[in-house]
Amino acid sequence: MFLNNYARIEALQDHGNRLMKIIIKPKILISLCLVSLILPSISCNPQPITPPPSLPTPPTEVPAPDTIQPETVITSAPNETIDDNKVTFEWTGSDDKTLTTNLTYSYYLEGYDTDYSLFTTDTTKTYTDLSDGTYTFYVKSRDEAGNIDPTPATIQFTIATPPPEEEPPVITPVAGTLLIVPNSDVSHIAVAYNNIIYAIDSPHARIYKSDHGGIGWTDISKGIGGAAPWGELAIAPDDPRVVAVVTNGGTEVYLSTDGGNNFGATGLSGKLGGGERVKCLAVSPGYGRREIAVGTSTGNGNGRVWVNIMNGFPVGWEDMSTGATGWSNADIFAIEYSSGFVSDGTLLAIAATGPPPATEDTYLYMGARDLGGNTATWNNSAGYPVEISQSGQDTPGTPLTYADIALPADYIGTMPAKRHVYACWSDNPPGVATAGDPNDDVYRVDNTVCYRLLVRTDAICSLAHYGVFSRGKLLAGATIPSTTGLFRGPQVYCTFNPQSTCPTWQSSQKPPTGPGQARVAWSADGKAAYCGTSAAASGSGDQSAFSVSTNDGFTWNQIGLIDL
Repeated sequence: MFLNNYARIEALQDHGNRLMKIIIKPKILISLCLVSLILPSISCNPQPITPPPSLPTPPTEVPAPDTIQPETVITSAPNETIDDNKVTFEWTGSDDKTLTTNLTYSYYLEGYDTDYSLFTTDTTKTYTDLSDGTYTFYVKSRDEAGNIDPTPATIQFTIATPPPEEEPPVITPVAGTLLIVPNSDVSHIAVAYNNIIYAIDSPHARIYKSDHGGIGWTDISKGIGGAAPWGELAIAPDDPRVVAVVTNGGTEVYLSTDGGNNFGATGLSGKLGGGERVKCLAVSPGYGRREIAVGTSTGNGNGRVWVNIMNGFPVGWEDMSTGATGWSNADIFAIEYSSGFVSDGTLLAIAATGPPPATEDTYLYMGARDLGGNTATWNNSAGYPVEISQSGQDTPGTPLTYADIALPADYIGTMPAKRHVYACWSDNPPGVATAGDPNDDVYRVDNTVCYRLLVRTDAICSLAHYGVFSRGKLLAGATIPSTTGLFRGPQVYCTFNPQSTCPTWQSSQKPPTGPGQARVAWSADGKAAYCGTSAAASGSGDQSAFSVSTNDGFTWNQIGLIDL
């Protein structure tokens, strides 16, 4: 019975388990159906996944071509005029796209280089051993796109080195100093850069030389066969051994290239026409060769400019005016070489035109010498020739009695901004204070604009300028004597602002002694002024003398060639 009960119990347990299974299975089925309802796409009917729409691809931008040229600037360069033949340039550039450090440059020195350099990253260039003359430097930049600056940076400068130092000459003791020379005149003087001085006595046909700034003189007239009167005197500005004098009443030129030890006739007399006489004389600076020039007058406007190119002694005179471009018939009364002649080839002249029907006037002529072809072109720049007068005033024609030209040390004929010329003229008869044209005076010509500098009431026969234009000083020597206190002699005027439109003139309180015709010059350093005086007509006992001033012409003392 016990076993039956146990069997009944097992049967009941087995029945219960089956019942639980029956109960559980519907739950599972219900759950699965619920899941299938919630996730039909996953469990019942899977669908393909559609990706989200992609953003549109922006179009590729093509950069605009670089067409803007770079700019170039010179940052360091020589001054306008220098005395050193070694120069250095520095520059830089800028561009809208290329970095400054990535720019390249090409440069060219006109007057030295034959063409532009290759493009490099260099921003500096040094030139050495340049010859004297005027140069123009150009530099242009290039960017990474290949654009090149169409307007290169440029600067112009001039090299003017001082003459080489020479061994001091051996001075031979002079037996007499020629302090007193009776019956003499000091008609013209010429001062070299080392203060060697020459002086001529025109009416008595003598030439004297001083090796010591006027202290002690020697007569070097030997070898000059020309008859009196001797009209003009000139020396080379860079070589005191080259000296020339006009003789035979203005028909011949004698030349020495050894400081006056020997003179020789140049043969000019055979070239001159009837009645043609030399009125002015100049010697050029050296330019590998050297030349002398004279201006002549006939009194009716048919004068000429003659040039003799030298090599040791002269080789022949050439007419640089007749038929030359820009030349008009005129008589020449002053002539002067530019101090930078080796580079600018400029020759200046005071010219007076002939009588009616030609126009009677006084002009500044400017000639450009072709040093290779030995020709000259006159008045080829706009505004030339320039009448030497104030606007609205008259000037005389030929003949003039006195005329002179003085140039600042930085005059450059090829640069209009550097064309500053001091000039004087007078048609007063010798020894007469007021006659002829009343507008005789000292004038300054700034390229083509003329200013009257109002040295009144004296007529002026000579000028001397020291220094550059912006800071120079100007001497003007009068033609007739005046009395100042106890002293009698021709006035010498000095101005320290000749570049002004209205300079202030200082009169000599003790003028140089003499009867008139004050011929003035500066020493090489500008610390001393020199003056020679002479009579309008030959005479003796007139106190003609060579004088010196160490205070810019305020007081003068005679130191040689005195005619008692």
